[in-house]
Amino acid sequence: MLLVLILSIVQMGWAYSQDQQWPLHTVCNSDKLTVTYRSCDPLQDVGFTFLPCPERLTGLMKIRLAFILRQSIDEFYSSLELLLNNVNVFNRNEPLCLPHFPRFTFCGSRRGELITLDSSFQSKLNLPLKGHFYLNLHAINQDGFQIACVNATLFFQ
Repeated sequence: MLLVLILSIVQMGWAYSQDQQWPLHTVCNSDKLTVTYRSCDPLQDVGFTFLPCPERLTGLMKIRLAFILRQSIDEFYSSLELLLNNVNVFNRNEPLCLPHFPRFTFCGSRRGELITLDSSFQSKLNLPLKGHFYLNLHAINQDGFQIACVNATLFFQ
């Protein structure tokens, strides 16, 4: 009987760990805008802040992104996809770090380092936005190793 109990506990723990996801983080929650995100990298969560929580995407906003490098980044490439109500409205693939062209201070960072990106964003977008926007961001290094992966939802009411 004791063996059955132990095996049941181990099986429950194994089944739970097979479906593990990073928590859903709420970055912004106001009457007009809700922003949530989840890391889609199975090995690492990502920290992200977005201040202030605006009523519209106008004015100055401060953005901070933080994560620990699991691999070095001599070259760094990002892929961004934006969907509005499940319809693709924007795609962008961009090199962020190239040999002899480090656009950011984190270019050339080594495994184990904490990467923090602090930026200010001045939006000129003054449209009455409504709907669910889905943002998928993937970043890889020169070896094709996934450095960061984030799925975000922006819900404008």
